[in-house]
Amino acid sequence: MRHLKRLIRKLIGTPKFIGEYGEKLTERELRWTISFDDNGKILKNLYVPCSEKETREIDLLCITSKGLLVVESKNYSGFIFGNEKNKNWVTTLYAGKDWLGKKETEKRHFYNPIWQNSGHIKALKHYLNKDIQTISIIVFSERCELKDIVVSSKDVFVCKRDELPEITQEIWDSYPDVFKKEQIDDIYNCLSYLTEQGKEIKKEHILNIERKLNDVEKCPICGGKLVLRTAKQGQNIGHQFWGCSNFPKCRYTKSFKEE
Repeated sequence: MRHLKRLIRKLIGTPKFIGEYGEKLTERELRWTISFDDNGKILKNLYVPCSEKETREIDLLCITSKGLLVVESKNYSGFIFGNEKNKNWVTTLYAGKDWLGKKETEKRHFYNPIWQNSGHIKALKHYLNKDIQTISIIVFSERCELKDIVVSSKDVFVCKRDELPEITQEIWDSYPDVFKKEQIDDIYNCLSYLTEQGKEIKKEHILNIERKLNDVEKCPICGGKLVLRTAKQGQNIGHQFWGCSNFPKCRYTKSFKEE
């Protein structure tokens, strides 16, 4: 029984489980908040082609009468600081105390999720061959606190998961209807098979990101290749980062960004 409990704790602590569980919670909130749209449909984990060999992964897509709600789910913890105009955002985490008992913090940079989702939307419009109404929503988990987030663009929202009902209500109150049932069904049918991609497509998606970086950048310390890794423990569990292929001899890391 003890072995089973340890196994369960180990499984639910993996980055894959944390990420998928966060997306399921966000999906549940979305299904509830768009329930007043009788024709609304949700798709998750779409791999949208953006070139002959590359794809963009969209966490959640809501096809509604108000347009396409393109959702990027972030499961970061700590204090989040970000400006729509800046390339990188910052998460600040508690990192224990120094020898004098003073609290220490650790800063981690991550690629601007608004820019990231903008790339997803661009690929989506190109694939559909339509300049249609899209709304970008960046959803952070309840484990973080949004301290200083600056957004000026129209059709862009940044919120925590428990604020999602308020955001979607605002969208429904202020946006006009742009799709009828037949149009929603057509878009859904066109995109639904993109959620049924096999492991090879998903693996190739990650490999293409790695190739894109390695084509132009090497480890500045030892010259080794940078490979995509995921933190498996500590406060940054679930966060992806670039690490040197010569680890553990070389411990260079670089924040992950998906452009």
